Amino acid sequence: MENNMSSASAPQQNGMANLRFGVYNQPTNISGKTVEQARSQFSKIWGIPTDAVAYKGKDKLDENYIIQPGDNVEFHR
Repeated sequence: MENNMSSASAPQQNGMANLRFGVYNQPTNISGKTVEQARSQFSKIWGIPTDAVAYKGKDKLDENYIIQPGDNVEFHR
């Protein structure tokens, strides 16, 4: 259980994940944050509405999903 030096905690891509909404697409350091936190961080600059749904591939993400390094998270209306 005490595997603090696992590959999950290694600086894989320095915690970078790709975030996308409409024409916006940006690798950003949001791993470790929830979908809700990422939406809140980018909602003002990108105009992500509160009813936009987050997806990772074809999988719908819960607001409490913790974004992992290398994830591709997309918001869709």
